[in-house]
Amino acid sequence: RERHHPQQHQQQQQECDPSPDERSIGSEGGAKIIQLDYTQVPKEMDARFERFDTDGAVRPTIISPGDVWTKRAQKALLAKPTESTLRSEEQKAEKDAAFDLLDALTKSGALSVDHAALHVVVAATHCFDKTVTETVVQDNANPIDKVERSTLIMASTVHGLPPAALVRDCQQTRLRTASPALFLDGSAE
Repeated sequence: RERHHPQQHQQQQQECDPSPDERSIGSEGGAKIIQLDYTQVPKEMDARFERFDTDGAVRPTIISPGDVWTKRAQKALLAKPTESTLRSEEQKAEKDAAFDLLDALTKSGALSVDHAALHVVVAATHCFDKTVTETVVQDNANPIDKVERSTLIMASTVHGLPPAALVRDCQQTRLRTASPALFLDGSAE
């Protein structure tokens, strides 16, 4: 198995500047729009990690927001920003007010909301059995290869694209050597 030194990895990254086309994957400029049921993303991601993460190093991560939130707002466009603390009751009131406003603006869903963005946070923790130094020295393995594999598994799941479509051409050979199973035909299905 071929090993890459960190200097080689860094040099390959510098030699491979992305073109504007490569940066626009997933944008509307000619890219295919894919509809995805975001409620199924965690289930799909678990299935892909079971299939492709040979180390079993990725663990689900639960993000729990704090009990007390800080709200920053402006009463008017030119007014000075204000800050307030929101406890659970105030958080519920603010959430209800936001949904009431959305309901009013869309006439209870009769009007579509064009040019809106939905942000979904999916988190996972990559766990190592050894420190980075121990992995490099004792196992003669590059821990970045393992993290890149995990990242490609997550990205291909979220974007609904095969890993090869997410990687620059100049990095394909290196990644195919490090994680060949990800690049087999049908690996993204």
